[in-house]
Amino acid sequence: MQLIKYFSFALLLPLVAACSDGSDNDSQDMPDPMPPVPEVRSAELRVTHASPDAPDVNVYVDGERALENVPFKATSGLIEFDPGTYEVEVRGLLPDGSEVSVIGPVALTLEEGQRTDVVAYDRLFDAAGEVNIKARVLDPVAIGDVGDVQVSVLHAAAGVGTVDVFVTAPGEALAGASPINLAFGDAAGPVALEPDTQYQVRIAPAGSTDVVFDSGALSFPAGTELLAVAVDNTFKTGASPASLLAVGAAEASEVVDVNSVSAVRVVHNSADTPAVDVLVDGAVALDAVPFPAASAYDDIQAPSGTYNVVVAADADNSIAPIDADLELEAPRSYTVLAVGSFAEDTIEAVLTGDERRSVATEATVRVVHGSYLVAAEIPVDVYLTADGVIADAEPAIANLAYPDATDQLAIAPGNYWVTVTAAGDKAVVAFDSGAPLALEAGNHYTAIARDPSSAEVTGSPLIQLTLLVD
Repeated sequence: MQLIKYFSFALLLPLVAACSDGSDNDSQDMPDPMPPVPEVRSAELRVTHASPDAPDVNVYVDGERALENVPFKATSGLIEFDPGTYEVEVRGLLPDGSEVSVIGPVALTLEEGQRTDVVAYDRLFDAAGEVNIKARVLDPVAIGDVGDVQVSVLHAAAGVGTVDVFVTAPGEALAGASPINLAFGDAAGPVALEPDTQYQVRIAPAGSTDVVFDSGALSFPAGTELLAVAVDNTFKTGASPASLLAVGAAEASEVVDVNSVSAVRVVHNSADTPAVDVLVDGAVALDAVPFPAASAYDDIQAPSGTYNVVVAADADNSIAPIDADLELEAPRSYTVLAVGSFAEDTIEAVLTGDERRSVATEATVRVVHGSYLVAAEIPVDVYLTADGVIADAEPAIANLAYPDATDQLAIAPGNYWVTVTAAGDKAVVAFDSGAPLALEAGNHYTAIARDPSSAEVTGSPLIQLTLLVD
């Protein structure tokens, strides 16, 4: 409003001067011109979630929710504020939708014409179970036009010790290069880089040139301002313990190690099919997998690309009920289930993309309807209860048809009795766990409804359950 009043007064000055022209006395009585109103420059705040095992968070400013459902590796981007001191609090979201305060409230002063970065980092709990997540407030940086490339760096990879960060031309030898030395929680910069010029970022343990993270070739256009945050490798694939989060003015993108690989877990889920071999591009990757076994993610790892995957009879590889091309994207993980009937020539592959980051406040459960011989035409409901009594319970998963799979559903850790019924009919119980199953925080569970083996069939065959834990 002050600016509007000032501009209005400035427009009136010529009219005042014209009306008083020719009268010296009137001119002498005019008040002195008003001094210019100083321009108040905004402050900028950017909040980034870099805690590897924390849930999504809400961010509150002065008691009002300013950001909601911020996931790991996401940023608010640059937000303008009036200069001043604000009360900032971060609350984690639990599976039931409730919140728990994990940072603050803390007083944060935002200075005129300055950009302030706040990064939530470190693991959510310490070894004693106490809240451990921290807020790293970087030194404010002046807001202004960036002619070159400005990069600040923060070491927020909780599983990595003190490191040397090398920023060089691609392929340049590290011996003799001057690294940026960072302990966990340390920040450096901003460092000026040349625009449209290729660089390579490599991270090694302090005092070593044994690279544990390699960005490959990177380049940035003029005017780029970034906060590069080293975060834990939560994909659980490959050898690198970290990846690099490039936090920009509007969003964050992830740079993974150039040697990243994808991982594939294979499940033999066809009850009337003998042991199988799994061949990848003609080479045996898994040998003699029996029903209902599952391989480990580490058993098949490969860079991004398209691969020919064949599931063949162990006794005769020319009998191959599954022969398909599978596109893999590193560093993601996948589960491939062979479902159906060998005798009825209905074997097919069910593919899921799997999130493997452990979250300290939740477990996840995915359910796959893989029962062909018993329930191919029967959708099912899945109940998770404390005592197995489902009379008044609502299904946690409703009307799951063969061969569908649910998403990974976040649930509160605890003990759950699992009951599977025909969809909409609680009287037809196809599976009963018989006791509660302990589902622990940080774990990912895949529950596969399957047909019984010949040894498991007694009387009327019922659905069995294979439970995989990651």
